[in-house]
Amino acid sequence: MVLIILASICFAIFFVEIHQFHRKWKLDFKPFSCTSCLAAWTGLVLYLLPAICTDVIAFVFIPGAVAPMISKIMWNLWK
Repeated sequence: MVLIILASICFAIFFVEIHQFHRKWKLDFKPFSCTSCLAAWTGLVLYLLPAICTDVIAFVFIPGAVAPMISKIMWNLWK
């Protein structure tokens, strides 16, 4: 359950905040333009999908969302 929550949050951050796919793909309406809305709907979808799909989404989007955050923290520490 924790993996589903973490994967859905990271997917939403990656989709909305980092790459802004909702603007690139002309999906500028809720739930695609709202991080918390997209995370909630993604969590529901991941809960209903088989565990392998949840694992794949988690292994793709958790590093994709965490890496820019860590990079920004390291950049600020080295300034």
